[in-house]
Amino acid sequence: MDGIMSIDENIGIDDLLGILEITPDDSANLQDGEDIYYFYSFSNLSDETKEVLLEIGFKEFKENIFFIQTDTIRINLILDHLIPLYQKNEIEKWNRIINKMARIHEKKHVFHPTFRQIMISVTWKGKLTQNEDEFKSFIMDLYLLFRESCKKGNRFTISEKCRSHNFWKIIGDLRNYYYSHDAEHWGEQRYNEAIDKANLAFKDLFPDQYPDKKPIPYINAQSKLLDKCLDFLDLLIGEV
Repeated sequence: MDGIMSIDENIGIDDLLGILEITPDDSANLQDGEDIYYFYSFSNLSDETKEVLLEIGFKEFKENIFFIQTDTIRINLILDHLIPLYQKNEIEKWNRIINKMARIHEKKHVFHPTFRQIMISVTWKGKLTQNEDEFKSFIMDLYLLFRESCKKGNRFTISEKCRSHNFWKIIGDLRNYYYSHDAEHWGEQRYNEAIDKANLAFKDLFPDQYPDKKPIPYINAQSKLLDKCLDFLDLLIGEV
C-alpha cells in the first residue's frame, strides 16, 4: 500500500476510464466562463461502476450522464478513494464464494480443503492484488483452493464440463506459467504451449496490455477472476 500511495502523477480522465475499463458512449465539454465541465454518457452502468465514477469525482447530471470539472487527476487521490471501495466489493464477492462452497458441501463433498487451503479465503477476503507478485500469489492460492482441493488421488472429482469452465482453465494455465519458466523442465513443446495458454489468459484478464507497475489493472483482474469463480461455482452447484 505504501508504495502505491507514493504515486504522485497526474492521469487524464479518458486514460483513467480506460484503465478502469469503463467505456463511455459519448463525451462533450461545456464551458461556462472560466469553468469547463466534462460530460460523459454511458449505457448499462452497473451500480458498482456508478459508485466508482462518483468516488473518483464525477457527479451524476441525469440518468447515465455524468460530469467532472477536471480533465486530469492525481493517481494517489484516486487510490485513496478507490481502495476502500474495491476492498468492500472483494469482501462481498468472497462472502458469496464461501456461501456457494458451503451449499456445494451440503450436497456433496467435492472440495476437501486442508487447513491451509481454508485459510486462503480468510487471507484474501478484502486483500487486493496491486502488483505482479501479489497477483502471482493470488493465482497460486486460487489453484490450491479450487483445483488441488477437489482431487482424489491424481483425478479431479468434478465433471469435464466444470473443468472446461473459463475460471478453471485460467487459474490452471497461469499457475503453470508462474510455476516454471524453465523450458528444460517442461520440454520445449510443452513450455511453448504453456506460454501460449498463459498469454490467452492474460489477454482475458488484461484486455489492453499486461500492466507494469499500475495497481488498478491488477485489482480489476482480481475482481474478474472472482466473478468467474462465482460463475464456476454456480455451474458446479447445478452439477452436484
